Amino acid sequence: MSEGDMRARRCIRPGYLSRQVKSDDRRMEFDCKNEVLIRKEIPVDLLFIGDSITQMWELSAYFHSTGLRMINRGIGGDRTEYLLHRFYADAVQLKPRFTVLMAGINDAWELEADAWKQESGKPLKEVLEHALANMDRVLDIAADHRMRMAVCSILPTCMRFTGQEKARQEYVKRYNEGLKELAKRHQMCFVDYYPAFVSEDGCSMRESLTADGLHPNVYGYDRMAQILASCLEQEGVVPNGNP
Repeated sequence: MSEGDMRARRCIRPGYLSRQVKSDDRRMEFDCKNEVLIRKEIPVDLLFIGDSITQMWELSAYFHSTGLRMINRGIGGDRTEYLLHRFYADAVQLKPRFTVLMAGINDAWELEADAWKQESGKPLKEVLEHALANMDRVLDIAADHRMRMAVCSILPTCMRFTGQEKARQEYVKRYNEGLKELAKRHQMCFVDYYPAFVSEDGCSMRESLTADGLHPNVYGYDRMAQILASCLEQEGVVPNGNP
């Protein structure tokens, strides 16, 4: 690529949101990495985007045998509105062959009261509708750019120390139901992790699969990889038998 071509194709940089937003913590890092991929015309086979569950996933330990170039654009603490803000930069402009999207659990923190600000938590219906509206817009963008994508459910939780755990667990169920409908409407593969993670009570995460009641441990990631592999095989991203 000539210097003139490099100038002509500018790298999208979404800018910062605020000092309080977790998405800003890795903004400079991702801007630099995205620019390298674009300027060097590096093809991206498989792109993962989401929150800390994506960020913490040691992808090469599970998908190394595929020979695919994998990019991780997970950000701890990310919410659907912030994902929407950065989706062009961290997904669309990289032109991945296939994208794995998982986001939405951090929106449920809005259910909790904020003692510092002396504010009560938001109603479940409001939080749920806001999150699904954001994801609908994300999937619209992906569809407009003909992106092939796996839309993944969020996991159940087991955080009894929080004040709104029951509301959070109800949010997770209803969010996944709504997300499944969005994926169907956009004709995208829906990857449902929830049944493999939920305990016998029908709402909390199996303690054997989590590190802290929110994030998977190695056994949790094992299950996620197995479930995701079925979608990747179905979509022709990886051959049968991988990872």
